[in-house]
Amino acid sequence: MKLTRTKALLESLKSIPDYRVDTGKIEYSLHEVLFMTLFALIKGNTTFKDIFSWMIYNKDNAILKEIFDKEEITIPSKSTYHRLLINTDNNALEKVFREFFFPFIAQENIAIDGKWLRGSDVNGQYTQERHKAILNILDKDIKIVFAHKFLDKNKSSEITALKEVLNDNIFSNEGQIFSFDALLTQSEILNTIDEQGNRYIAKLKDNQKHLKEKAIKTIEEFNQPTDRVDDEDSYLTENNKRVSRKVEVFQNKSADLVMYHENFQNIQSLIKVTKTLTNAQTGEVTISTQYLMANFKTTAKEFLQKILQHWRVETYHYHLDMLTEEDDHIAYKEPFSIAILRSFTVNLYQLFLNENKDKKVLLTGKTTMADIKRNALYRDDFSVQLIESNYID
Repeated sequence: MKLTRTKALLESLKSIPDYRVDTGKIEYSLHEVLFMTLFALIKGNTTFKDIFSWMIYNKDNAILKEIFDKEEITIPSKSTYHRLLINTDNNALEKVFREFFFPFIAQENIAIDGKWLRGSDVNGQYTQERHKAILNILDKDIKIVFAHKFLDKNKSSEITALKEVLNDNIFSNEGQIFSFDALLTQSEILNTIDEQGNRYIAKLKDNQKHLKEKAIKTIEEFNQPTDRVDDEDSYLTENNKRVSRKVEVFQNKSADLVMYHENFQNIQSLIKVTKTLTNAQTGEVTISTQYLMANFKTTAKEFLQKILQHWRVETYHYHLDMLTEEDDHIAYKEPFSIAILRSFTVNLYQLFLNENKDKKVLLTGKTTMADIKRNALYRDDFSVQLIESNYID
C-alpha cells in the first residue's frame, strides 16, 4: 500500500512541540496520537468517547503499525489523551494543516466566516471560560478551508482576527477576491484589502446604517442598472420553497468610483440582490432585498456567481456539523486542536468529491460526502487513499 503522503504527514506532525517537559519518559508520542485522532475522524468517529474507543480497539491495526513502523502501538489513558488534545500547540498544528492543503487551493475567491464551537464548555465545567469560535477561511473554487484563526473571546473578535489574517503572508497574492458577512464590512478591513491590490464583495446591513442608506440613495439616482441578470437556475429548498434571484449592478461608466464615502475608499460597484421565495404548495411569495458593494467592476452574471459561491462556507459549516458533529462535541476550554483535525477530515472528503463527483468509484455506487464517510468507516485502505490522493490537475 502506498503511504508516501501519509508518512510525510506523520513527519510533519512531529514538528509540533510536546508540552510535556520530561520528553525522555514519554510513552505516547504526540504526533502518533494526533494522527490516530485524525484517522479516527476520517473513519466517522465523531465524539471524544468514540475516538478514544476506536484507538483502544485499533492498537493492533496492521495499517497503523505500518504507518508508524512499529510492532506495537501504545494508547494513552482517557485522561492523558484529553490532556494531550487540550494542550496541543494550536498554531503549530495549524501550520501543518496549511502546508498540507495549500498546494490544492486556487486562492482566487476566498470566503471568510466565523463559526461558534458550540460544544466548548457546554456543561459549564470552566465557569470563567466563554464559548470559543473559529474563523474559517475557505477557497470558494475548491470548497475547502485552507486556514483558520482562533477566536478566544467571542465571535465579535472576528474583526480583530481578520485584520491579522490580512497581514499574513499567505494572502500576499494580488487579485484575490474576499467575501464575508456584514459584521466584517469595516473601513479598516476593506481599505486594507484594497491597498493590498486585492478585491472584496461586502454585504451592507443595518449595522452600517449610514453606509447602507447612502448606497440605496446612490442606486435610486440611476435611471436603470448598469447591468442586470436573473438567476435562471432557481432551485427548490428543503422547506419546499423555490428560490430565484435578480442581481442589478450599478457602476459609473465614466469613472472608477460609483459612490464616495469618507471612510471607505474605491467603491466601484453597488449591487442590489432581490431574492424571491415561492412556496411550492401554497404559492405564497416572499421577497427580500440585499445590498452589497465592491472595489472592482464586473458583470452582473459574475457578481451573482461570486455571491452564490460565498454560501459555500455555510455549506462547509453544515458538513462540519453533519459529518463530524462538531456542534455536539464537548471540547471544554481548548477546542481548537480537534477543530483543526475536523476541518482536515472534511477537506479530504471534499477533495475526493471534487475529483470523483461524476464517477462511480465507491462500493455504494454514489459519490457524496456522506458516502465517502461511509466507505471510510468500513475500509482502512480507503481512509489511507483519502490522504494519499494527489488531487492536483
